[in-house]
Amino acid sequence: MLAKYTIIVFMFFSTSLILSQNLLDSSTWLIGSGSAPGFGVNGSSSENSRELGFNHIGEEVLLWKASPDGSNNADGGFVTSWLNIDRTNTYRFSVWIKKTNSNDGTTYFGCNKSNGDQLLRLNNNLDSNPYFWHGDLPVLNRWYLFVGYVHSSSYSSAVHLGKIYDGVTGEPVIDMIDFKFNNTATTMRQRAFLYYDPNVLDNQYFYSPRIEVINGNEWSLDELLSINPNSMLVFAFDNSGNQKQLQYCSDTFCFFETPPEGKVAKDDLIDILNKHEETVKDDDLEGEEVVIFPNPTTGNVSIKLNSTPNVSFSQDISFYNSAGFLIFKVPSRSKNEQLIDLSNLSSGVYLIHIHLSNGEIVTKQIIKN
Repeated sequence: MLAKYTIIVFMFFSTSLILSQNLLDSSTWLIGSGSAPGFGVNGSSSENSRELGFNHIGEEVLLWKASPDGSNNADGGFVTSWLNIDRTNTYRFSVWIKKTNSNDGTTYFGCNKSNGDQLLRLNNNLDSNPYFWHGDLPVLNRWYLFVGYVHSSSYSSAVHLGKIYDGVTGEPVIDMIDFKFNNTATTMRQRAFLYYDPNVLDNQYFYSPRIEVINGNEWSLDELLSINPNSMLVFAFDNSGNQKQLQYCSDTFCFFETPPEGKVAKDDLIDILNKHEETVKDDDLEGEEVVIFPNPTTGNVSIKLNSTPNVSFSQDISFYNSAGFLIFKVPSRSKNEQLIDLSNLSSGVYLIHIHLSNGEIVTKQIIKN
């Protein structure tokens, strides 16, 4: 009988994405405290630092960290340098934000203009302190993508496009306010803050700020979210922590939001496991149909299929780290044996994920020394 399970969803990010037309350059962020070129601090220098951490898809990246000092005012975050703009264009602002520990304080994401010029609400009212949104995020310790819009001065619609997206599901969870330029606008900047947080145990993290002109060359929403449903592993565990299922998902049903208590209803779990019931092969049952040697290895590894008639590799062979994040893929160049060089990988445990022509999916563990 299926009891309570924890589902952990892992996702892949294509590192081939480039800066595109981003008007902000966060490559100036270096490990340390205080401001960075192009990014001023909100609050004191001691409340702002940059450190290595993990983004929403498990990549180790440089994060901007807000650390309140207990003074309960400006408690970290950044404001960018002023950028020259063309008020006949629409601009999209985005940043990833994660809050940890408590809901004390308030998260802010906005923009503003210099020299006393003001932005307009979509009803044409002036707004001297424009924020796309401020408040508490739905769940602590989870990344959210903020996407806000400042429209051209001729924009006449009352429709607001800005939203906050869940970094696990990719779904919009909060609507934000849009703005438009007045007819004298020449500059603007981005603001992402933590304010009024007296709790020194709290932290708020920021990642990948962007401002882009909406002209057809901007990143798509999928690129901003960096969630690829074709590259996910799902692990299910029983209450004792024993792995009961390992499966590969290639459908959007895997965008599954684990409840805060970390447990999944039985019916929901059954729906997930039954989705690929005929094509998923559990590691305990696969026997020696796929042989990987040497294991452990210091370099080359051979992946060989046993002599089952008419069975061959059917897709690229994927390598995941021990957390379940995709490291790289290797095209299968032969029908029943593949030699792969792992000498550039760090020492550790990896998962090799293999699709076979008979519909079976095999995931095996390998140790790299």
